[in-house]
Amino acid sequence: MDKKELYEKAEQALNQSFEAAKKSVKLVAQKAGEAAQVTKLFVEKLTLEHQVTKQLTRLGSRLYEKSSPGAGSSPVQDDELRVLIDETRNLETKLAEVETSLQQQLRQKKLARRRPRS
Repeated sequence: MDKKELYEKAEQALNQSFEAAKKSVKLVAQKAGEAAQVTKLFVEKLTLEHQVTKQLTRLGSRLYEKSSPGAGSSPVQDDELRVLIDETRNLETKLAEVETSLQQQLRQKKLARRRPRS
């Protein structure tokens, strides 16, 4: 085997190694992106759950104030209560959307793990 053949074989081996490394890097980047998206959805879900809890606490407190003897007007007629209820409903809607997205991401991730690799 002369130097030219040796060089060509070495170059071919390097090219194959480089291609394999590129595929690995792409796969790692893809998996990291998927994990980042799922993590982002989990954080968003926890944040919304916390906001809903705070909102329900405010709502309960306001309702209690309006239900106390001598509070005056009926709780049903209280504008602040209506606003709190609407805000809570909006947060719960957002939370449901995030939970749906999260479940879809997790299902896709689970399906991706089950697929045979070629």
